[in-house]
Amino acid sequence: MSDRAPSLPIRILREPKRMAYRLLEMIWSAIFVSPPGQAMRQFWLKRAGHGEPSQANTALVAHVFYPDLFGEILEAHKTLPDRAALIVTAPQEKLAEIRSLCPPGVDLRMHAAPNRGRDVAPFMMLLNAGALDPFDIILKLHTKKSPHLLFGGLRRRMLYLSLAGDGNNVARILSHFARSNAGLVGMRSLFRSRPSFWMANRDRVTGLCARMSPPAESRLAFFEGTMFWIRVAALAPLRGAAIAESEFEAEAGQLDGTLHHALERAFSLSALAAGYDVRDLQGRRLGPAAGDLAAS
Repeated sequence: MSDRAPSLPIRILREPKRMAYRLLEMIWSAIFVSPPGQAMRQFWLKRAGHGEPSQANTALVAHVFYPDLFGEILEAHKTLPDRAALIVTAPQEKLAEIRSLCPPGVDLRMHAAPNRGRDVAPFMMLLNAGALDPFDIILKLHTKKSPHLLFGGLRRRMLYLSLAGDGNNVARILSHFARSNAGLVGMRSLFRSRPSFWMANRDRVTGLCARMSPPAESRLAFFEGTMFWIRVAALAPLRGAAIAESEFEAEAGQLDGTLHHALERAFSLSALAAGYDVRDLQGRRLGPAAGDLAAS
């Protein structure tokens, strides 16, 4: 996987507003993952009350391109309900190392995946093969480093802590699926709906929407970074698109415009087409309600 990216001065000249936003996000991420930030988060969670035990069949699905980060995946998995599976995709040559790092007692299910389509292609192959069918709700993570973001490690830690972090946090998130029409749940601060976030992907997303079964409405509404909780039933339209592994471009360090970048923007559209809403970690709806789209 290539680490190539334009130099910082060039990126600032090309995208001053986007880079200013990134710098603000970096500052917020550093505060969030710091001990004081986590203390404030725990204080808020206690005030918000304890989540109820979930009866949903859950799993953590992780693409582990970097085995040195597998320990963080294991920590996230500990916060899921008892008996939750840990489904790992990784290049064939890395599977043995990952298995050696996994403690006994974990329901580890490993699948070889070529270095193609980043974390998205392996996830789609699991979906198409029916490997996700036994589960109601899954947490999708990957060992994100994103050297082109300057703060990829901070963003990864912020996402892991926000989406998992501890058992009470996970219970609260799972309660949104039980109490509402939630199909996809993620971080509000990473939900993108501004036109600038189409980048070079609009036409390809429109094509993916037409391929879904049932078809989805093409719009910009997605969680940047492809880490979120999702109801497996919300993936049915995307599974109906029958996307083949061979459609994904070979890895060349691309920063935009590939099939996996388009699919990043399509998970929420699949949920909406399946009749579910997209919500944040507090259970508040993001974007249109699925019923509003059906009526329009």
